[in-house]
Amino acid sequence: MVDLLAVCAHPDDLEVCAGGIFLKAKQEGLKTGQIILTDGAASGRAHAQARREEAAEGGKRLGLDYLVHLDFPDAALEFNQQAVQALIPHLRKAAPRLIVTLHPADYHPDHVAAAKITEAAAFSAGLPKYATDESEWHYDAILYMSADPRTNPLRPQLLFDISDVIDEKLHACAAHVSQKVTDFAKDYSRTLGQMAGVSYAEGLYLGQVLVLDKVSGLLRI
Repeated sequence: MVDLLAVCAHPDDLEVCAGGIFLKAKQEGLKTGQIILTDGAASGRAHAQARREEAAEGGKRLGLDYLVHLDFPDAALEFNQQAVQALIPHLRKAAPRLIVTLHPADYHPDHVAAAKITEAAAFSAGLPKYATDESEWHYDAILYMSADPRTNPLRPQLLFDISDVIDEKLHACAAHVSQKVTDFAKDYSRTLGQMAGVSYAEGLYLGQVLVLDKVSGLLRI
């Protein structure tokens, strides 16, 4: 159903960490989506419904084709069978080729849990005998994003120049009125841009070897 799917802990994670990447994916004709694991109610002063509405607007500004909320409690996300089993049918329905989730070494406990939940659910979703209404599904790769590369000791292996979509990214971030993340997102993108030698960038981390079938895939076009 989608080519690129984000599995995030909180409603604003995608816009801040990889909004530019998802905007560029849409420019390239890819279908994109997001699954948000928690209700986001513990962050800022907004209640869960307000954060859901902000996520809907942010997703609209990113051009997402698919958006699902699982509504686990914010700031209390746990890696357990309940969370894994809740995610599996949505992964099978979305059937992404690529998954992007939070880095397992990130600063927020919910982000660490999100990474583990995503990895376990993606594995189980490929098992034919794991019964859901959707059939088994296999992904090409899981990639990781960091909410703050300044505190993550690991440098991203992939950097994307998002200078041409930075205004659109910040517009999507601004949808999360209760969180006031726009200035942080701009600073975050500028920091990664300095690593890449461009104005603004976003980074992804590899979870496994990335297999290419074209040498041109290494070229910056």
